Amino acid sequence: MIFLTVGNWHKGFDRLVEAVDTLKSSNVITEDVVVQVGSGSYEPKHLKAIEYCSPTEFVDFITKSSIIITHAGIGTIGQAIALAKPVVVVPRKAALGEASNNHQWTTAKQLESESKVLVAYEVSELPDKLQEAKDFVPAKGQSGQEIIRAVEIFLEKIAARKGKQ
Repeated sequence: MIFLTVGNWHKGFDRLVEAVDTLKSSNVITEDVVVQVGSGSYEPKHLKAIEYCSPTEFVDFITKSSIIITHAGIGTIGQAIALAKPVVVVPRKAALGEASNNHQWTTAKQLESESKVLVAYEVSELPDKLQEAKDFVPAKGQSGQEIIRAVEIFLEKIAARKGKQ
């Protein structure tokens, strides 16, 4: 099973859910896919969709999955890495209104450089990244503590700039 989770942000992440749904419908993805769609408006036709799940259900989905596909949410990534699960990250894009800034790109880039995740910067890269994920084992070590601090600094800088406007 593959677990796709887009987090709880109020806008959802329809671009990613639709891309995975399309891959499933065209048999690029042959495994069952459970998707936590959050507040998104796209209704997948080929995936088992749930709006939200409890923390216990969330860990259960990650534990049972062979691959995790997610936005660059550090909580999801951290739990998956702790269980040595391959993670394919698709960062939300501010330019598409999916996030208020590009902190997810920063998070994904850092964790990719640490060999902890695979990153599809465009949904068109998902087939290759999913194939690569079949043999991918995330690097051991801290689950992104350095990146959490880097994201905090990034957000502090944005807040400081907005305060000066």
